[in-house]
Amino acid sequence: MITLKHVAQFINGTVIGDENLIVTGMTSCDLAKEGDITFAMDGKDLERVKSSKAGCVLTSTDVENYPKTILKVKDMKLAMTMMYNAMLELMPPEKGVVHATAVIGENVKLGNNVAVGAYAVIDKGSEIGDDAKIGPHCYIGKNVRIGKGTRLFAKVTVYDNTVIGNRGVIHAGVVIGADGFGFIPQGGKIYKVPQMGQVMIGDNVEIGANACIDRGTFANTIIGDNVKIDNLVQIAHNVKVERNVMIAALTGIAGSCTIGEGTLLGGMVGVSDHVSVGKNVKAGAKTGIHNDVEDNKIVFGYPSREASEARKLHGLLSLIIRNERKVKKLLREESLE
Repeated sequence: MITLKHVAQFINGTVIGDENLIVTGMTSCDLAKEGDITFAMDGKDLERVKSSKAGCVLTSTDVENYPKTILKVKDMKLAMTMMYNAMLELMPPEKGVVHATAVIGENVKLGNNVAVGAYAVIDKGSEIGDDAKIGPHCYIGKNVRIGKGTRLFAKVTVYDNTVIGNRGVIHAGVVIGADGFGFIPQGGKIYKVPQMGQVMIGDNVEIGANACIDRGTFANTIIGDNVKIDNLVQIAHNVKVERNVMIAALTGIAGSCTIGEGTLLGGMVGVSDHVSVGKNVKAGAKTGIHNDVEDNKIVFGYPSREASEARKLHGLLSLIIRNERKVKKLLREESLE
């Protein structure tokens, strides 16, 4: 059981009322039931929430003589995010069940309380940590290691020898460990470069639906701790993504790149092969990164430029377009001199 006191300690909040209230969930006031925590952004919300069934109200607004227990915080957005994570950590895991249609290979080790969904396949020699959940129709290859509390949603494919850390979330349709795109044309033929490495994924990594992470050639593809990857992202062979990186949807990272710690890549960013992107870099949507980027830079555009330079370039282009006739006239006059 989770008490409101536990939640308050986790998010650094103050309880006004019953700190021993048993918390069962968090939701909007119209869906809340007894034991739920709901939210009030301002005085108007507080008035509306009075009639809900919620046991507690999270708010940053000063309150006196309120009929419900209050959980007072400084920053609502941060508190709501932290509270969601608190619920994940504090809630006891669901009971693990291996579905009758699941196929479990030889020498597979299932930890305590592991759940395996319908028609999932776990091939020989693989190891699944305590409290992990393998969704229906997943395929786990040979000698795979999946850590404690990690969840794979439906139809995830994990190739042989992949390592996935603890408390990961892998959404539906993700493919981890497929061969990288390595080919050499020679003499009218196209030869395949061996793809013999692994994919190594750290702890607390979330990978969005239908993303793909390729295995390395001879070295490994590495995804660091606490990396967050959006839907439909492609990460090629031998890429190293350091910890705390966030990668938005439709981004493609070509082979042998390094993405530094704390970097943010916007949607549809493209990174050319063998490029090193530094730490704490921010790349705007649709940025094309063809050269190394130093730490702490903000870049956007195609090809990528520092933000200040890119803004000047776009401003200059707009000015030229608006004054096209004048520019052409000046150029003609200059050519006649």
